[in-house]
Amino acid sequence: MKNKISAVIVAAGLSSRMKDFKPLLSIGKKTIIETVINNFQSAGAEEIVIVTGHRTGDIEKKLADYNVRFVKNENYETTHMFDSVCIGLNKLKQKDSMVFITPSDSPFVQKFTLKKMIEEMDGGTVKVIQPSYEGKDGHPLLLSSDAVKGILKHDGTNGLLGAIDKFQSGFKNLSFVDPGIILDADRPKDYLKLIEYNENKNIPNMEICLKIYDYFNVPEDVRAHSIKVAMAAAGICGQLVRKGFSLNYRTVITASLLHDIAKGNTEHSKVGAGWLMDMGYDEIAEIVNRHVKLEYIPEILTEKEVVYLADKMVKGINYVSIEDRFSAKEELYKNDKDILSNIREKKNLTIDLYNVVFNN
Repeated sequence: MKNKISAVIVAAGLSSRMKDFKPLLSIGKKTIIETVINNFQSAGAEEIVIVTGHRTGDIEKKLADYNVRFVKNENYETTHMFDSVCIGLNKLKQKDSMVFITPSDSPFVQKFTLKKMIEEMDGGTVKVIQPSYEGKDGHPLLLSSDAVKGILKHDGTNGLLGAIDKFQSGFKNLSFVDPGIILDADRPKDYLKLIEYNENKNIPNMEICLKIYDYFNVPEDVRAHSIKVAMAAAGICGQLVRKGFSLNYRTVITASLLHDIAKGNTEHSKVGAGWLMDMGYDEIAEIVNRHVKLEYIPEILTEKEVVYLADKMVKGINYVSIEDRFSAKEELYKNDKDILSNIREKKNLTIDLYNVVFNN
């Protein structure tokens, strides 16, 4: 990352359509604006400016422990978002930085999205980046330092959109598998959608998994294999639940579907886990990271062991024995004692796990 990263968060409005003050509404254990700040800090933003107006004192008090700076739009009741954006941009100390611009009520943009936007702009000719999800544009915008200068010179015609129109040759729209891009708290029903999304966002559903396949260009054979592994995992999960184990079917199915999304990359389990971690799927990422090699069999089996075993029971799209699953590698490395020893150790542990699930 060559350039510094800053962010301007606009929290000056009256929240008239919400009939409540959007930045300080609760989402989980934090307020909306706290979540927005955390997102940008996790993506490397070194300077964050909060533009306040309505209820300035309440925002400053709530964010007193955060490493952010405040500037007030004294005319917030009679001006527009573009004016607040300019006030925030003028307050920045890092004049040579890339700058994210967002309203304060868009809390769930993924770290993955923010990092990819930065990578796209870093060292290139792009001046303005806007993210989209399913063809719908959303937040945040990312501006180059040149774009910031141009916006500050804009006469205000058509607001921020009018300023951005001047950068069409340097404008880029990037599509992501990130519903948070288009979610905000503009109205009460939007806020309720945010709450619902927050409760379910850590484990993507089947529809999102398929979009993730498309985004990362997962080959058809890998998709077919992963779906077969998910089916095997569902069977293992049922077997263990009947034995009294407490397992989450949704976690098992999702991790199975996504375990090979980085297939073809060196250390694909780590690469795929990194992608998923940045997308906010921490639990799924941990399982994906461990699906290639299991260190030991715990006394109480978890979703991780289920996905690992399911992957070893499927070769391509066919169910196979554990012996058949490892035989090709044993033959390939039969003259390398160290590698062969590791393969057989892994095979024996897998057999032991299979016996725990199906024979004990």
